[in-house]
Amino acid sequence: MPINEVDIVSLCGECGTEIETVTVKKDNMMLFTKELAHCSKCQADRPQVRDVAGRLDFIEKEQQSYPQSVPAEPFPDQNSGK
Repeated sequence: MPINEVDIVSLCGECGTEIETVTVKKDNMMLFTKELAHCSKCQADRPQVRDVAGRLDFIEKEQQSYPQSVPAEPFPDQNSGK
């Protein structure tokens, strides 16, 4: 069954405090807004930053699954090729 709804997290654009989480249909999803929202930490109306809930955690988890990079080593006969 396809996923028709997503959770959107609104964060304070100044301090990063979570303002609210809402569930919306994908068709109605809007991540960009110029609306101000009241931040309880700043005690003022601030710009919002919206993101899909769990996106950053998923990115971090995926990056941890990548193979570890190792420093390059010179070819064995590289120094004797003069």
